[in-house]
Amino acid sequence: MIKDLRTRLSLGSVLVAVLIGLFLLDQHVVPGIGMLVLGLLALAAQAEFYGMLHASGRPNHKRYGLLFGALTLANAWWEFLPSGYLLVGLILLLLILEILGRKPEGAPDRIGNTLLGWLVVPLLLSSIMALRKFDLDGWDWILFLVVVCKLGDSTAYLVGSAIGKHKLIPEVSPNKSWEGAVASMVGSILGAAVVAYFAFGGRLPLSIWLGAAIVTNIGAQFGDLAESLLKRGCATKDSSTVLPAFGGSFDMVDSFLIATPALHGFLLAMSYSS
Repeated sequence: MIKDLRTRLSLGSVLVAVLIGLFLLDQHVVPGIGMLVLGLLALAAQAEFYGMLHASGRPNHKRYGLLFGALTLANAWWEFLPSGYLLVGLILLLLILEILGRKPEGAPDRIGNTLLGWLVVPLLLSSIMALRKFDLDGWDWILFLVVVCKLGDSTAYLVGSAIGKHKLIPEVSPNKSWEGAVASMVGSILGAAVVAYFAFGGRLPLSIWLGAAIVTNIGAQFGDLAESLLKRGCATKDSSTVLPAFGGSFDMVDSFLIATPALHGFLLAMSYSS
């Protein structure tokens, strides 16, 4: 545990430094470069998910799925088509490609698995583009999202490993506990308070930043559980071993899968715009 914790803290510090670098580069040198990097990370996570499916004997059209993911992320940034039109068009295209492939056997599995990888990863993560495009503080909200999610993850890991006794949903994730879940919420709220004060200059009302922290943390915990559900269904422990103690790209973005659209939806519901 201690070794994993040290690794997490070391790599976590590097990732935070990279995020700050992206923040400065995007703001002052190359606007949009941060979205390109985050988009590539989303596609890497999608590719890993398709790899998990393939390794567990679940066929999929990886190339089509990644193309659909790239188009979805690009459309979220440049908005060249209404999102609904794009989704319908890509689903129709996948069906047509399957028909032209002339292989009815296994078609439902190939179509379903391809759509799952596309919808769960790049479509959900495309909400980060909407956050970035807030007029004045898009990157501040992305910083808020990252701090709330990752501080919640780290706090849950630390407390859950130390004193976790009551299992949360052991059938899905046997190591997660209620103690860790509560600690995750507390850690996220503390992190949100710091970001609200320093990044937003204390101008966010309590109802906005506290509500956003709670919604984001709940989304992050369910996102983590969703990835555990999918990995367990594929009989896989880690989507990859690129980063020790972190896993691969899919493991890195799991908490954002639900947290990102949840935060965006909350801000829209609260009529927040800036």
